[in-house]
Formats: sequence, C-alpha cells, structure tokens
Amino acid sequence: MNEFQKIWLDAYRCYLVAASATGEHCPSDYDSAREHADAVLNSLIKAGEVTA
Repeated sequence: MNEFQKIWLDAYRCYLVAASATGEHCPSDYDSAREHADAVLNSLIKAGEVTA
C-alpha cells in the first residue's frame, strides 16, 4: 500500500468512526466518508504536504 492509499484509508476509517462509534452506518455514511477522504488527500497535495 502506498502513502496515498494509507492517508486515504485512514481518513475514510476515521470518518466512519466519528459518524457512528457503534459501527452502525447508513449508505450515505460511506459516501460521505469517501468524499471526506478524497478532500483530505487533495488538501494535503495542494498544501505540498505530500507529492503526487
């Protein structure tokens, strides 16, 4: 797994934990988690924290 995948997966997992600590999620939680993870990775790339 490369650095981008690790960052994305961590952001995705953290969002789901924050959305529901009990682990019960609705389908929109997964969509929102994906969008959040995409935004986190894009922000880091734009800020120069990670390079593509």
